[in-house]
Amino acid sequence: MKWSLQQLYKAGQAGVTFDETVEITDFIGSIDDILGASSFRVSGTGHYVYGDRYVFNIHIEGTLILECALTLEEVPYQVVIDTVEVFDKIIDEEVNYIEKNTIDLLPIVWENILVEKPIKVTKY
Repeated sequence: MKWSLQQLYKAGQAGVTFDETVEITDFIGSIDDILGASSFRVSGTGHYVYGDRYVFNIHIEGTLILECALTLEEVPYQVVIDTVEVFDKIIDEEVNYIEKNTIDLLPIVWENILVEKPIKVTKY
C-alpha cells in the first residue's frame, strides 16, 4: 500500500483504487494488552487534489484479540473504521506530512486501529 507521488499525480482525479489484506503483527509487539490480530482488509481510493496534496478515503476491517481486564482471557474485538486521510508536503496538524516521494498507508492504518482500540474490555 505504497504509491509514488508521480503515480498519484498521473492518476489525477480518477485516482487509484485499492483493496488489500495486511498484517499488523509487526506493530503489536510493544502493546501489552493486544494479544493478537487477524489480517485486516484495507480498501478505498486515493487521488491527487492540487499542489502536493493527496486525499485517501480508507475503509479498515479486522479483529483484534485483546486481554480481558477482569479475567485476562482473550476477547475478540471487531474493528471497522472509515477515515479520510490528507497528505501534503506542508507541515500542518491537520494533514499527514509527506517526507519522501511516496505515500505509505500501512503506518496510517495502524495509527487508526490503535486510536480505535478501547482502553479496556471485558469478556462478560
